[in-house]
Order: sequence, then structure tokens, then C-alpha cells
Amino acid sequence: MLNLKVCLINPFDIIKKFMMKNMKSHILIYIFLAGLIYLVSGCGGSYRGQSLSDEQKALREKKIEAEAYLFDAKLRREGKVNSFRLEIFQTDSVLGLGGRAYLGKGALKGRLTADSILIYFPTRGEYVEDAVTDFFQTLECPLALSGGDILTFFRQTPDSVELTEGIDLTANYANEEKPYFVVSSADCPWRIELTYDFQNTGWRVAEFAYSDGEGLRIEAKRREYKPENSVKTAKFMVDIPSGSYRIEP
Repeated sequence: MLNLKVCLINPFDIIKKFMMKNMKSHILIYIFLAGLIYLVSGCGGSYRGQSLSDEQKALREKKIEAEAYLFDAKLRREGKVNSFRLEIFQTDSVLGLGGRAYLGKGALKGRLTADSILIYFPTRGEYVEDAVTDFFQTLECPLALSGGDILTFFRQTPDSVELTEGIDLTANYANEEKPYFVVSSADCPWRIELTYDFQNTGWRVAEFAYSDGEGLRIEAKRREYKPENSVKTAKFMVDIPSGSYRIEP
């Protein structure tokens, strides 16, 4: 049964209180966490956008080739574990993502490029839009990963590309079929873990995890991967209805 008390809580209020206590936390994850709070509590809502023109509708129906991932994911925080599904569609220049609970409720939709990130939470009519580097920086953690780094991680192992200066990388090939990497920085509390397996297209992410260093951890294990997937361009479009509130991190 849906917990209405949970659905009436604004997760951004929770995030603001948490960040006031700990400014070292990774700001992007707490924005993403807001969507997950809605998702795992079953508070998904219907789309409340304006009517689309025939031209816009036709554009949405056009298909492009993209790699498609479906991850089984878990959010661990304060001794609690919540499970959800994470869909990712990737082209050479953009990554589209969607989060949904196992009951099919949708809680967020987003788009990531090398320079920008846009995430919309339809239940509250709120969204985040900014340069990627702004989300990876705090007063006590000036080092920033770029959107290009993140896009690259899904198609190449971290030791095969040039990373942002100041990023530390640990590689473990003990299991040659599933190499494991840890991406971190001495100046920041966050940590990214990546496990790959070899597909026809090359090395692809099989599992990943993110820890903020303060008790929050997101883990994801790939359930499905389709290297050649014809998807509608709508998967990469994030509609922001007029009147939506922009969250300023």
C-alpha cells in the first residue's frame, strides 16, 4: 500500500538538512537521491506537460541507434536498503537515463552530456539543470569529474583513457574476464567502483557502485545489455513543463 505520508515529504528538504550537516557530500548524488526517494516509495506520477505539436510528436517517434542497459540497483543509506531499476541509453555524445521502481512507477528522467546534466522529477514538477562540473564540486572537494569522464566509463575501462588531473585510479585484473577499477581522489570522500566484462562491442560496465564516504552507497548490477538498440529519440528528451521549479544546488 502506498505510504501517503512519505509521498507528501519534499525530498529536497531532507537533502538540504543533510547537506547542512555535511558539506563534503557529493551534491549530484543527493539530487539524484531525491528522485530515488520518490521511486522506492512508489510515489511515481503521471506526466503533467503541455500538449505537443504534431511536429514534436513526430520527432519523438524517430529512432536512433543506441546502446541500452538495464541495471538492478540498490540504495543503501542509514541502515536501510531500497531496490530499483535503472535504464540507461547511450550514444556517442549523450546518455539518457530513467529510474523506476519494480512496480513500474517512474520517478525521474534525465540526460547527461560531456558538459551538462538535466534531471526532471515529474512527481514534484522540479528539475535540475547545470554544468556537470558544478555538481562534482563542493567547498571542501574542489576536484570535478566531467560528464565526458562518465560517458567514457560506460564504453572504455578507466585505464585506457586520460582522466581528469587529480583523479586516482586503482586497477585489478585478478579476474581477467571481469577487471575491477576504483576511481577516487585524495582530496574528496567519494569513490566510484566499476566492473567490466567483454562484449562484442568491447569492454562494457557490468557493475558499478558509488559511495559518498559518509554512509550513502548506490550499487548496480547489469541485468540486460543490448549493443544495437533502435530507440525513440524521446528516450533522450526531458520535458520540463512550464511552471516547473528549478532546483539550485
